[in-house]
Amino acid sequence: MSHEEEKPPFLGSWNNVYALVIGSLVCMIVLFYLFTQYFA
Repeated sequence: MSHEEEKPPFLGSWNNVYALVIGSLVCMIVLFYLFTQYFA
């Protein structure tokens, strides 16, 4: 198995890992926006 074909240690594929990271970033941005609107 070459270096390019390695699977990530979780979620089965790199596309799933990227989707999780992007989804968590979007959730944090929305939460920070709501937090700012509520307390500002």
